[in-house]
Formats: sequence, C-alpha cells, structure tokens
Amino acid sequence: MEKADILIHGGTLFSMVEGEGPRPASIAIKDGKILAILAPGENVDAEIKIDASGCYVSPGFVDSHMHDEYFADTDTVQQGLIRQGVTTAVAGHCGSGPEVLRSIEARPDPWLHLSYMVGNCALREAVGHSDRYSPATPAEIEEMKILLRKSFADGAMGLSLGLEYAPGASYEELDALAKVVAEYPDRLITSHIRYDDVRCTAATEEMVRLTRENGIRLQISHLGSMTMGHTQESIDIIDAAMEEGLDIGLDCYPYDAFCAKAASAVYDDTFVKRWNGKGPEYLEAASGRFKGQRLTFETLAIMRREEPMDLIIAHVMDKEEVDNCVAHPKCIVASDALYTGGGAHPRLAGTFPRALGVLREKGYDWWDALAKMTSMPADLMRLPAGRIHAGAAADVIVFDPETFKDNATFHEPFLPPDGLHAVVINGVLTLRDGKFSEAPHGDFYKRKS
Repeated sequence: MEKADILIHGGTLFSMVEGEGPRPASIAIKDGKILAILAPGENVDAEIKIDASGCYVSPGFVDSHMHDEYFADTDTVQQGLIRQGVTTAVAGHCGSGPEVLRSIEARPDPWLHLSYMVGNCALREAVGHSDRYSPATPAEIEEMKILLRKSFADGAMGLSLGLEYAPGASYEELDALAKVVAEYPDRLITSHIRYDDVRCTAATEEMVRLTRENGIRLQISHLGSMTMGHTQESIDIIDAAMEEGLDIGLDCYPYDAFCAKAASAVYDDTFVKRWNGKGPEYLEAASGRFKGQRLTFETLAIMRREEPMDLIIAHVMDKEEVDNCVAHPKCIVASDALYTGGGAHPRLAGTFPRALGVLREKGYDWWDALAKMTSMPADLMRLPAGRIHAGAAADVIVFDPETFKDNATFHEPFLPPDGLHAVVINGVLTLRDGKFSEAPHGDFYKRKS
C-alpha cells in the first residue's frame, strides 16, 4: 500500500456505517480521503502517526444548527466547535441566514466544513420589510420567493424560520416560502417555532401543518429551549406526525438555559407572563457592560436599547425535561452556538461531550449516542459526512471515552473539553492535544441540486 499522510492506529473504530459495530482498527488517510481501514496487525507507513490506544476513533461530529453568519469573528465559534469534535456545521438558522448565499464568497476560508441556510428574517429585511411585528405584503412575499430561489441556485441548504424573532410572519408567508422549498427535494426547513410558552404546542402543530400541506422536510430547532413545561407534549405531537409519515424531526442542546441577543423579541415585555412569573432575575448578561450579572428591568432595558447585539442567557428551563428531549431516539444533538463578542453560552464549547454524558446516563451505548451527532445529522442535512469508510472524506476525531467531558460553564463559557486528542479535517491534522494547525482546512459546502 502507498504511504499515507496520516495513520491513526491502536484505537477502537466507530465507523457509524450501518451493519457495523465498534472494532479495533487503524485508519490510513491520504489526500484528504480515507485510504484504507486496517485490521489489527496490518500496517502502513505514514508521515504522521497518531497513537489512539485506549481511545475511540469516530467521524467528526456534524453540528446541524449553529450560528456564525452575522459576525466578523467567526473563528471563535468554529474553533469552539472543533475543540469539542465538530468537523462539519450548518449555519444560518433561526431566520438569520443570508438572504442570498453569494455573500459568503468574500469570507475567509472556514476552519471546518460549513454550509448555510437562507433566513426568513433576512428575506423580510432584504425586500424592505423592517417591522418584525407585521406581516409581509403579497408583493413582498413574491420578492422573497425570488430571493429564496436565487440562494438555492447559489447552493443554500434550505430555509430557516425564526418565528419568535419575526412574530408578524403570517402562515400565508410561510406557506408561500414552503412551496418554493418543495420544488427542491434536497432542501429542508428548520424552524425556531413561534412561541416559547404554553402556546408552544400550538406552534409545534403549526410546523406539522406546514410540513403536511407542502410535503417538505422540516426540523424543529432546539426543542427543549422552546417548550418549557410542555416538552413531552410537543414531542408527542412530533411523534404522531412521524407516525403519519411526515418527514419532521427535532434537535436539542443539553443545557437548561437558552441564549439570545438583547434586542430579540424573546425579551419583549411579555416575557414574565410567558414564563410563569420568571422575571429579569432569571436573566444573565453573557456580554456587555453587565456581563456576569443577573439583570433587573432597568439593566435589561439598557441592554436592549444600547447593547442590542450583546447576549442574554435565560435560566428558565428544566434540566430533566431537556435531558429527556436529548435522549429521544429521533432527537439529534445540535449546539446552537452563538457569539457576538465578549461572552457566550457554554454550548459554544461544551455541547457534544456534555450530550454524550447525558446519553450515557440515560442508558445509551456509545454507538447509538454517537449516531445522534454523526450519521443522523449528516443524513438530516444530506451531507457527505458522519461515517468512516474507504473513499470517504477524512474528517475524523480521536477521544478518550473515560475523560471526554465538557468544562465550559456560564461564567467560563470558552473552556474546552478534556479528552479530545486529535481532529482531522479534510485529511489535515487540524487540532492535536489542544493546538490548532497554522491555517484552516475546511470548505464551504454548497448544495448542487
């Protein structure tokens, strides 16, 4: 066999290929691809050798829902994800993706494989509809449909909805855009649903209706953070839709607090009533002048007025409810990583190892737990990722199952996990024992069909 660029040897391989299981094996990597999978005792010469003894070797994680679309500093998000094992990610969710994908061509090369959704909020703004509380006009909707088709022609993965962020978006508007998505079988809709209170079940039903009436694929985003007190009811609605044959799914991150920009409609004056009396004392500034402080009505108003892009963390969710959502057999793990400068939610640095911990506590074996962050999200987004086999892209991680754990906290959100020893992206050793390569080696992935 020809000399390899990288040989990962001595570990237990989780290929995530259907019909296989964990087994001792080595991986030879050449020219960005998996050259061969070697049985114990087989060997090949290589420029770089990684001893994975005592470690698990798996496909890099696929983060189907993250954000780096609006900010100059994208390295913080991308490197935070890589440090926890992510090698492929999809940005532009919650309605915030670019209205046309051409805008990403001027951006620096990504550290990981990166794709984008088109955002309904961005579409509304692009056609001149700046009032998030009013519906788009029929003429504006027609313009939005034209922009959506242009972005699909540019390679966007699908349409993202941020209905809580654009509460004026009518069902007629969503239905018109969904009909465009239905013209492209490989695209999907991801949705931050309309309500995060007792009405969340009605918001979930709205997405089921949109899926049923348009024959589209749809993923409900970060369900646990949107359905406080009603998560199981919402899951029951989704389960029934799946039984009906609708292509609808869910994702979740393993934290009992969410995070959004200060100016977001999430923090409109109704939030105390919506959250059953939970007031500003449940809100923590993640960035800005009040960083690390619990808020008051006065400081919240200051942030919303003077620091609209800074982040606020809402400690209003129930851990058991969230953990049960993460453990649902059809739920995939997604970080919702977000950074606007200064501070962040710990999901940016700890989502995937933390989720593995939750899943193991819930009785998952390693294979099924890893599927929720490799093959399942890759299949959802129809990406060439999430599995290891000869000829596949060489996106591989090496971690110690005994020590792989998250360290990020709400006060120190950027602390990287322990136990991740190596990350290979595009056949290049991008991270080894906490040190990054000198340059990024990811690609922008665009849907071609």
